[in-house]
Amino acid sequence: MSEPAAECANPLFLQWVTEWYEEARKRNAKTQYTLKKACTSLERYPLRIEHAQDAVQLQGIGQGIAERLGKKLASWRKAQGIAEPVRAASAEPRATSSGEPAAGGRARAPRAYVPRYRSGAFALLLGLFKTYCLYGADYFIPKSELVPLCEPYTDTPFHVSSGAAQQSAWLGMKTLETKALAERQGGVKFSLTDEGVEIAQKVVEVLRARNELSDEDGRMFAAFAERTAASEDARSPSSDYDGFADGAGPAASARPRTARPVAASRSSSAVSFSWQSSAAGQVELADLTRYPAGSYDVILAVDSREVHSAGDRALIEQELEKQGVRLEIRPLVVGDYLWIARPRAAAEHRRLPDVVLDVVVERKRMDDLCASIRDGRYREQHARIHAAGFATVFYVVEGSDPDAVARLGEAAVSSALSRVQIANGFHLKQPPTFEATLRLLRQTTELLQSTLGDLYAIPDRHVGHHGLGGLKRSVRARHPQAHLAISVDAYDVVCGKSTTLSVGEVYLRMLMAVRGVSADKALAVGSRFPTPLALVRAFEADGGVGRIGDIAVDGTSRKIGPALARRLEQFWTADSF
Repeated sequence: MSEPAAECANPLFLQWVTEWYEEARKRNAKTQYTLKKACTSLERYPLRIEHAQDAVQLQGIGQGIAERLGKKLASWRKAQGIAEPVRAASAEPRATSSGEPAAGGRARAPRAYVPRYRSGAFALLLGLFKTYCLYGADYFIPKSELVPLCEPYTDTPFHVSSGAAQQSAWLGMKTLETKALAERQGGVKFSLTDEGVEIAQKVVEVLRARNELSDEDGRMFAAFAERTAASEDARSPSSDYDGFADGAGPAASARPRTARPVAASRSSSAVSFSWQSSAAGQVELADLTRYPAGSYDVILAVDSREVHSAGDRALIEQELEKQGVRLEIRPLVVGDYLWIARPRAAAEHRRLPDVVLDVVVERKRMDDLCASIRDGRYREQHARIHAAGFATVFYVVEGSDPDAVARLGEAAVSSALSRVQIANGFHLKQPPTFEATLRLLRQTTELLQSTLGDLYAIPDRHVGHHGLGGLKRSVRARHPQAHLAISVDAYDVVCGKSTTLSVGEVYLRMLMAVRGVSADKALAVGSRFPTPLALVRAFEADGGVGRIGDIAVDGTSRKIGPALARRLEQFWTADSF
């Protein structure tokens, strides 16, 4: 390592942050985007930085990166025999609450940034949190709609005439972005980051204790807290395979498993295209076909479209077949890889049909993910996976493609990957190569073979296109230890794109064709306006957009929102869209 002058720490900081960026980029980790901003900030910053904590003023450097830099700098100074400089503000030992100096005279760890009470940044933080509670994590609100939500929480005006001595409260948005509490989309819309949500929740707790929340905001924040607590408890009982086998791939399975949203764990018609509740409550464990443990083989089914060349076939043989994994290449209507249980010829249950297990893998290269987000396939595929009711869904994003990410936008890709885990409840995996993906598939196959016991197949007479996901969730809720399956024939018919749709299902799919309309939002609109004619008449009436924007998504306190309502109005009433 080179030895720059001890009094100039910037070249060292830049070198270390660049190394961390290169490592994150090779792993295709999301931190690469933040580290890239940190590199740019360090390159442009003209002043010397003596202490790592002083670097938090730069864009892209938060407390986490600053602490890493501080440890790295301390190690380097120790190796070089350079004394640690003393900060003027912390020259004296800081006293504890008991009046005694802290151990070793060291100052306490720096606190996370919290905006000053009733400042512009304070009001914007609360306004963005209200938006988060109402419309969800993936909603970016324009300034014109955000300002009215913030005004009750600041004494500084948002609209200031040019030349006025007083500054606008809107300047606080720059502070929130610099502190990584907020992010923008397209330069004109804004949303909270995960760190911003955490800080906002703490601020709301303080305001609630001081009785400074309005009744409406207090009820909204309380409902959000209850919904969050319920979603954390609503873990899928069949998700024993939280990630691929231990230690597999860069997206390590040590990551906390993501709780499914409450809306996705309801029984009946949740995330299905049926107007009516399914008859899931009438199906009991005794009605299902039992496949005893040891009477079947687990076979990995590979979508034939995943095998593009003889080279792909050779890799599959090397990583899977030669390692003892039985596989079958066939067209799959949902997912790219799934597992089939096939009764053994010598078993007394050999006459039973092959069944599809409750685990599926959707694989995408990074460039394919960006393309699917752009053309809408991304949302349609997720809706079909939900409709199939798989208990465990692995979403594999393979490799990295900086050019494709740059064309679509880093914020859009990061938002999509977050939505995969938070909104859809999928398990995100990011292996670097196709070979790594195949190794993960092999390890998961071995895990299924060693842990699966008795299987319970839902008879075809109970399986219909209407509410299959709700049927499965209802059975799992009453029998959480049961491993469910459906026949291969039922899977092909129910999950296929060519399934005959009812008029109501076509209407819901038309609603979901509008950007921002998820399955649960389409169901909420469809339950209030059951036909396109009723919806168009509602838009044509006075205040129609406002009424539709106030529709609550079933089972939550989220609303459709004015921006999405206007988009729906344009879709259904304009001559062109």
